[in-house]
Amino acid sequence: MSKLTEQVYRTLRRWIMSGDLAPGSQVKEEHVAATLKVSRTPVRGALERLTADGLLVNRKRRGAFVAEWTRRDIEDIFELRILLEALAAGRAATHASAQQIAELRAQTDAMERVARDQPLSHLAEIEAANNRFHRVVLDSSGSPRLRALAGSLVDIPLVVGAFYVYTDDDIRRSIQHHRDLVMAIENGDRDLAQEIMSVHLRMAYLIFMRSRRSGDHGARGDT
Repeated sequence: MSKLTEQVYRTLRRWIMSGDLAPGSQVKEEHVAATLKVSRTPVRGALERLTADGLLVNRKRRGAFVAEWTRRDIEDIFELRILLEALAAGRAATHASAQQIAELRAQTDAMERVARDQPLSHLAEIEAANNRFHRVVLDSSGSPRLRALAGSLVDIPLVVGAFYVYTDDDIRRSIQHHRDLVMAIENGDRDLAQEIMSVHLRMAYLIFMRSRRSGDHGARGDT
């Protein structure tokens, strides 16, 4: 992906996740290109990627539209994640292997390194490492059923990519939560691990909703 396409993708992703591009609104290639003062080629590439991500849907002969996620959908997703992933973190404190703990630490180190160096694709790389971290926590719970239930929520398009609306301070705080969680799991403290994961996801919810309140919802939609 070219640098310009990556920049357009980031911008559109933030607009979608903040609600500036309203759910159900049409996203026209020419409108985005004119707004961002770029050619249509990088816009086309960004729209294709957002469609693959599940944040846009293509309607036959009509074009691309923002996937329709309501506030209630978002609340439900985060409430369920808090319940299920906190439980998984608590169980990980008594079931995680040394190899799994080492992997949790490695993914946290990767997030910190990328956040510091900030290569072109740093947000995507941080998100990928974060997703792997949460997957390892679920694997470490020792419960295939819990892993399957919570895992389905981790992959929801609106949840994946949350770091696109994070500030640098938000990212640093999230990384510290990961380090605290690894320590709790490594020390076998089930209650602490469960509480840290709960706080971690509650903060993620607050950050996400802050981004949606701060946006001029629907201002960039082109229906």
